[in-house]
Amino acid sequence: MNLTLINRHPFLRPPANRWRTDIRRLVALVARNPRRYPGFSINDLSVVWMNDRRIREANLQFLRHQGPTDVLTFNYGQGMADILVSLDTAQREAARRKRRTTQELTLYLAHGILHLAGLNDKTPPQRRRMRREEQWLLRHFATESLNLRTSP
Repeated sequence: MNLTLINRHPFLRPPANRWRTDIRRLVALVARNPRRYPGFSINDLSVVWMNDRRIREANLQFLRHQGPTDVLTFNYGQGMADILVSLDTAQREAARRKRRTTQELTLYLAHGILHLAGLNDKTPPQRRRMRREEQWLLRHFATESLNLRTSP
């Protein structure tokens, strides 16, 4: 998979190597579960880190929604997609939820990848399924992370 990380945030700089590895692992977890996520295939993914102002503009331009959001996902077909992530929202929500910003960003990336796998969150039943799948993906990601750290 071709993965491009683009930073459009004016001053925050997430560590590219760490996120490149984590994004690839999240995508691989979804791809390794075709029964759960049939037809999932990503060949070319761009992740764009943004501030609230930029994601607010994208949210209005593309979805006609007012205000900033945490993550926007664009699936262009043919295995090409973009995930836009607000670093400002991640920091704010992480503080509110009393967790690390990296945990919040991993949730946003998982959410975006699940959108690329065909999940939606427009209706209450879709939102419930999205939350279950986020938890499944994050749990497997964490388990895999522990195994990577403890293997010889």
